[in-house]
Amino acid sequence: MDSEQYIYKKEVDWSLLHEGFTIPVSFQVRFQEIIGHGLDKGQTKNITLLVENKPFTAQLKNQDFDQSRYPTHKDLLQIRYTRNSLLADILRTIFNSSYEYLKIKRSELGQNNRLIKLPENIREYLVLYTSDSADLFIADCLTIWDLQKEIQVISSYPEEVLEAEINYKNVDPSAGLDLRERIVKVRRFDKAIADNLKLLYDYRCQICGNNFSAKYDTSIAEAHHIDSFIKSLNNDSDNIMIVCPNHHRIIHKTMPTFERSNRSLIFQNGYQERLRLNYHL
Repeated sequence: MDSEQYIYKKEVDWSLLHEGFTIPVSFQVRFQEIIGHGLDKGQTKNITLLVENKPFTAQLKNQDFDQSRYPTHKDLLQIRYTRNSLLADILRTIFNSSYEYLKIKRSELGQNNRLIKLPENIREYLVLYTSDSADLFIADCLTIWDLQKEIQVISSYPEEVLEAEINYKNVDPSAGLDLRERIVKVRRFDKAIADNLKLLYDYRCQICGNNFSAKYDTSIAEAHHIDSFIKSLNNDSDNIMIVCPNHHRIIHKTMPTFERSNRSLIFQNGYQERLRLNYHL
């Protein structure tokens, strides 16, 4: 579809398999731009999610809250459905591995424990895209099998070849058709994740706060992987910071350590630089 654009990748959890999920602030800038209008707080609209090429009914809701108590709170967008709906049922079927694991853990830890996370090596994801229709959204289901195939292919490549694949989104032409389709399915949102974050920061550097390109009517903000993608295979927003080209070159030349506890870069000469802007880390 010509207008298909990435919105959000959601890690599978108990809530997604039963009731819905929240679209974080770091993606709402892009999401509201894509759908063309925002919902007022407390408003809902009916939408359709296309899962495995089948349509399912859901609601898009701008969650209501007391603005007098939380005047600076950002809008909280959610996609909602009921636990007895056909949509919830198909998601539990597709993500059966996650569902069975979470059921066992909830039984061990208590039925009301909703904060259980799957181990990193068995996590699965739902990836949301727009479509040609304003009220129809496409949901890709990335199962553990999809991700294992991706890791299998990546681990067999030299680092310089892998970097070229990541930058230019090539796919091994010698791979079988099914495998090529699955690789594309996993990777097609890579650049869009960074683009969402650039919009969130208005193309400003998180380190110095500057947007050097504004007066030239262009954009030169860059996405930097905190943990090397070659080693971590982590292209999620929690592993990306938006920086200006100068700071990006400095980071790669000096290889500082990023301390998440205080959002600081620690350089080898002892210099410490905190992020000036941070809305997502």
